[in-house]
Amino acid sequence: MALPSESIIELIEADPIKDELNPFLATLTSTYPNARAVASVATCESLLLRRNGRDLALKLIGALQLLPVASALPSTAGDIPLSGEIALLYSRISSSRTDVKLVAGLLHAVVTQEDDQKIWKKVYEVIARTRRIPQPTTPPPSHPSFASLFQQTPWSFNTGSFADTSEHRNQVDGALKEELLPGLRLDIPDFVPAVFGQVPQLDELAEEVFDKCQDRERPLYQQGAGWTKWPPSAKEELVLEWLQDLMKRLTVLVNICGSHSTARRQIYQGPTVYLDGSPIKRKMDIGIAARHGQSKSKEDGVEEKLSIPISNWDEILVTGELKSNVVLDGQTPAWLDLATYAREVFRAQDRRFVLGFTLCGSMMRLWQFDRSGSSGSSSFDINEDGFRFVHAMLGYFLMNDKQLGCDPTIRQSDGKCYVEVGRAGETERLILTKLIKKQALIAGRATTCWRAYRDGDESKTSLIVKDSWQYEERPEEGALIKEATDKGVRNIARYYHHETVQVDGKNDDTSENVRKGLMKKCGRTTFREKSFIDSEAPASESLGQALAGRTQSRSASRKRSSNSTRMAPPPAKRSCSSPRSRNSGTPTHNRVRRRVITRDPGRPIYEASSRVAVINGFLGAISGHESLLNVGILHRDVSIGNIILTENEGDGLLIDLDLAIKTSDNQASGAPSKTGTKTFMAIGALYGEPHSFMHDLESFFWVLFWICIHHDGLDEKGKVKRRRVPQYEKWNYEDTEQLADSKGGLVVEEERFNKATAGFTNTFQSLAPCVRTLRQYVFPNGKRWLGENKELYSQMRAVLKKARKDLES
Repeated sequence: MALPSESIIELIEADPIKDELNPFLATLTSTYPNARAVASVATCESLLLRRNGRDLALKLIGALQLLPVASALPSTAGDIPLSGEIALLYSRISSSRTDVKLVAGLLHAVVTQEDDQKIWKKVYEVIARTRRIPQPTTPPPSHPSFASLFQQTPWSFNTGSFADTSEHRNQVDGALKEELLPGLRLDIPDFVPAVFGQVPQLDELAEEVFDKCQDRERPLYQQGAGWTKWPPSAKEELVLEWLQDLMKRLTVLVNICGSHSTARRQIYQGPTVYLDGSPIKRKMDIGIAARHGQSKSKEDGVEEKLSIPISNWDEILVTGELKSNVVLDGQTPAWLDLATYAREVFRAQDRRFVLGFTLCGSMMRLWQFDRSGSSGSSSFDINEDGFRFVHAMLGYFLMNDKQLGCDPTIRQSDGKCYVEVGRAGETERLILTKLIKKQALIAGRATTCWRAYRDGDESKTSLIVKDSWQYEERPEEGALIKEATDKGVRNIARYYHHETVQVDGKNDDTSENVRKGLMKKCGRTTFREKSFIDSEAPASESLGQALAGRTQSRSASRKRSSNSTRMAPPPAKRSCSSPRSRNSGTPTHNRVRRRVITRDPGRPIYEASSRVAVINGFLGAISGHESLLNVGILHRDVSIGNIILTENEGDGLLIDLDLAIKTSDNQASGAPSKTGTKTFMAIGALYGEPHSFMHDLESFFWVLFWICIHHDGLDEKGKVKRRRVPQYEKWNYEDTEQLADSKGGLVVEEERFNKATAGFTNTFQSLAPCVRTLRQYVFPNGKRWLGENKELYSQMRAVLKKARKDLES
């Protein structure tokens, strides 16, 4: 491979190697005294094929990675420095499946002290020649079934996969896009009936109101011209003013038409106001919110509510996004902005789904966000399809909380929040006393946990209620916890009850209960790259044609049946045999909401009041992991949120068996992916190796390292003191290969790792010797384990116990 540019040559010449590789050459000479005297490529190959040859190659690669210029040179991938690719090379060479002879040319260039350009040219060549080899896998493990576990089920990540860290808008928005794009569906037939079909008499009311919009002496809407006060420039601030005024007029017409009331809703406009309730500062152009305030009587006897300004995401009912340019309809920017608002609503409220709309110029599109992704209607021009616009906006105003997506299973009575479950043939009411955890995401498991107690229990013994949206193909977590409890597994949260959540007497799933069968309708799965003029949405055309024939007579309109007026003949319904797009082979998978209740609540490991408590937590969790494995259950998701302390901080528990599997299973579940907190994933797992208990033990190491880097004890109010360390916080946003690079580069050299531990917070600086020793067991000689070693359990516990003894002495 030729060096690609003069700029690279300039970088190499500006930072020469000089004698930086002399320590490596000294090691080579001490091991093979005659190696440098008879150096040739063939000689180097023979050296590499000897018993310690692979170690020799790894020492050379590690030395090259530490050279300053390696961090300045670009990688062949272009998005990371060359030092990152060298770290990946190190990992590949450490695998016995990579031919170590590929390093011979590079070794020869170093031994013969070629000029720097030739040495770096060889580095690039080795990277290129080894990159496309098969992924490294572990040798046959001690438990023969591990090698085949879930090998067909890839990992995926979403905005709920971040470790406890500050959220940054740029990174979160990028991750949200990747989270939602696989489940994107738009131009879905029958979207409007599915979303608004449960609003009583909406079709008739919308028609009557729309007729009145045209009957007045000063019409609000005119056929062929559209809305009379619509701002032609479609500037966002002018559209906001127009919409606010129009909705006030429409609500008056609703009151005139009958018994419907829109007094509970109001248009929210806040393009200059940051809403509270999120760690990210966000402003939302427009939406629909609950109306709060006191009523006052007007002269005509109609009560009007004085609005209290909306200031928090927990008051937003429907999200909206305005763009002045019609070309942006059906493209990424408007959709992604709307998605970020939906994520904040999910974070702030107990929601099954969130509704929203985009208005790009005069082109409107309706959206729904749920745990399987996002789905959208065809777009329509509100000046051509005025009825459809009235129908949608009145629908949003008249929907009750359940129809808007609020969770009807979480109820309130006498100031208490509760859920009801069917246990042992009876209904139990569980009083929710504290929200413990809520994942901030849209598409995914969306795990939410509360502390609770059983109503009627005078002792108010604490339980943990956990809701999560699981792929229906996955084994039930509750069944695994019950099995583990029945078999006496220690150091896990014990089983109490589990069930599939019911809404309207049916399993609460995204396919049928939330989307009302829309996942079986074919729709587009990609944003178009062309103008809205080329829309694939025939529904809006037929609506416009239907409206063109509508009579101006109010009395005539009331004589027509709703079937003849509300929607005109729809386009032919397209039904899919499986929930796949006509443009893509990627299915949208169904998720089912499952509720698991356990005993033994605790507190997160990062809220420990002392270093000894942290060690107690890790000791207990590691023992719990081993105990699970001994009964044939592999955890697979060790993370900072899944290690908790008992109430007295004397022991630790391992929780969350969402991704756990039975080691006797030898097939993938059929679920499309596994999601986890990639920050704590083992290097081998990031490379896609079949998951072993060794990967989980490495994850314990990364959790402890993370705590020591970021956490600095508790403040006077008992709140965790965290600090930002950008070098490690970026782990949340790096792709898996980049993260493997970062981790591999950190542990490969003892000196580099010791320097990292010197950066531990003041609270955890005293644990640096413990973490350094753990590294020696988890990464012997700076390398990953390629086989399985159950002794690592006891070795890690021994290191932790010694550290605890040192702290207590």
